[in-house]
Amino acid sequence: MYRQVFTPTIGDISFSIPPSWYGQQIEVIAFPLTDTRQEPDKDLVAERRRKLIENNKKYSVSFKEIGFKFDRDEANNYD
Repeated sequence: MYRQVFTPTIGDISFSIPPSWYGQQIEVIAFPLTDTRQEPDKDLVAERRRKLIENNKKYSVSFKEIGFKFDRDEANNYD
């Protein structure tokens, strides 16, 4: 049995299953727990935020640096 309790912050959630379950039928059940509230670990939140900022810096693109200029007339030309 695999159980994980968490508080989702977005609507799309993904999780990994153990390799020993590959090729087998599995059941996924999700329901809210009303009697318990689990606060996220502050160190984990800080680490995830640091990684997010790091990835944003690594993969962000400045359109001014590459010489892009938006041309509204070109964007609205549907011919």
